[in-house]
Amino acid sequence: MAVGDMLRRNALNFADKTALIFEDRRATYGELNRTVNRVANQLLRMGLQKGDRMAVLLHNGVEFIELYFACAKSGIVFVPLNNLLKARELVQILEYIKPRALVLDPDFVELIQPILTKLPFIQFPICLGEDPAGFPSYNAIREAGSDQEPEIVLSDSDLVSIFLTSGTTGRPKGVMRTHRHDWINMMSCALEMGVRYDDRALLVFPFYHVTFVDNMRHLLMSNTVAVRREGKFDPHDVLGILSREGITMCQLVPTMINALLQVEDLGAYDLSRFKLLIYAASPMPVELLKKAMKRLNCRFMQMYGQTETGPATTALRPEDHILEGSEAQMARLASAGRAIVDYEVRVVDEEGRDVATGEVGEIAVRSEAMTKGYWDLPEETSRTIRDGWLHTGDFGRLDAERYVFIVDRKNDMIISGGKNIYPREIEEVIYTHDAVLETAVIGIPDDYWGESVKALIVLKPGREATEEEIIALCKDNLASYKKPKSVEFRSQLPKSPTGKLLKRTIREEYWKGMERNV
Repeated sequence: MAVGDMLRRNALNFADKTALIFEDRRATYGELNRTVNRVANQLLRMGLQKGDRMAVLLHNGVEFIELYFACAKSGIVFVPLNNLLKARELVQILEYIKPRALVLDPDFVELIQPILTKLPFIQFPICLGEDPAGFPSYNAIREAGSDQEPEIVLSDSDLVSIFLTSGTTGRPKGVMRTHRHDWINMMSCALEMGVRYDDRALLVFPFYHVTFVDNMRHLLMSNTVAVRREGKFDPHDVLGILSREGITMCQLVPTMINALLQVEDLGAYDLSRFKLLIYAASPMPVELLKKAMKRLNCRFMQMYGQTETGPATTALRPEDHILEGSEAQMARLASAGRAIVDYEVRVVDEEGRDVATGEVGEIAVRSEAMTKGYWDLPEETSRTIRDGWLHTGDFGRLDAERYVFIVDRKNDMIISGGKNIYPREIEEVIYTHDAVLETAVIGIPDDYWGESVKALIVLKPGREATEEEIIALCKDNLASYKKPKSVEFRSQLPKSPTGKLLKRTIREEYWKGMERNV
């Protein structure tokens, strides 16, 4: 089944239903499918062929979705680029992927023009907007092609996209996704989340992030989808869209949820239709989750996964989100839930053997929705996918009911005096302090211990705390060797565009100039 078929069917069955809302623009399913067909047919007419790569450097918007489906219908491989990258980083990625086409927003013309001479394989640079600055016009392509379905034979094993890993643990790698991968992922998400035909979704994550594929579950289910341009998260703006458009579902990261909870007039917004808040991309501190569950009148669902795995892999389902229950039930609020439909999850040692229940090991997964491997990196692929199991590089444990508890990224683990220390455990304790807004725990160089534990903290406006208080809190709740040796208070912590705390960036401040980072 080709991904583009979902749009064709929606246009047949729901031609006049609003598909997309973006700022002052609206498009029905009939209009969206015709536009996608025109773009796909014109790209093929220009000389692009099935299997060619098309890179896109765009903001969130209607055109991003049009191009994803146009590639899906024409057999062109869709490659979204992080729109925050600098020229040097883009050259590295483009030389790796070697796309024949590059579609960019006018905002990125000045960035791209000077480097195009270094990228001779890009034969079709295309620009959005009314004045495309000498580039071929996307608007012209959009109008020129036939609105009939493209006559391209596609199979579910054909590549539909390549998403780049975030690069937080090394150089970006192109994660290959087939039509079948995307179909299964979208259907699994729709089933797990209980998506219905009358749901209305708001998308806020940057579209170049692989959660874009997860979110296409809403187009699979013929939902009306509101799109917010990526950038600084404005809780008032988001609440306004939720209220104005009668949104029923939205996916956020914990830092975004935290921002919503700081809005004093939250009750002034009409959230009566809002029924499900999905959180993903980074762990939710239990104390923050409890506060959100008390203040927001909706169901909660956590999704865990990676670019390579689906991305959706496990889910802490709404029925698991309870404020009062048994000790085991309450403990599971700190988990990432259990495997979703079509997934298997194991926790293994360095030899790939299952560890005992409750023991920490590397999380390995298997699914028909996981990547087939990395583009042009066979050795990386063989290291990551072994005997049909994808090794995530995340440390975790399983309880008796196979709930997955993420302990930490492999690269975040602190080894101090020969003892393994997992920052997530310390962060959970620090978040119980009422003055703490955000925290990140890292290992820093220590001449004696090798590494020592350091906590970086952002306090809530107008609140105070001391280093001694934080260390004492941790000492009272954790084994003494786990407590921070030092605490630093900051006005903010670096984050990715999706709101994840960038621990690697923080760590680099302390390990700069060192031969080793552990």
